[in-house]
Amino acid sequence: MIIQKVPVSHFIEHHYRHFNAAALMDAAKGYETHLLEGGKMMITLAGAMSTAELGISLA
Repeated sequence: MIIQKVPVSHFIEHHYRHFNAAALMDAAKGYETHLLEGGKMMITLAGAMSTAELGISLA
């Protein structure tokens, strides 16, 4: 599997390097490694985020 970097990835790599924001970068890199190793992830939505229509963003 090849992971192609897109503009959002570049934005996050540049702006999310410090303090608590770096946790997002760590999570993204961990997820990328997980996918490259053949792993899968299931996302579930409930509560406030389901009414915020987060599923549309994920789709």
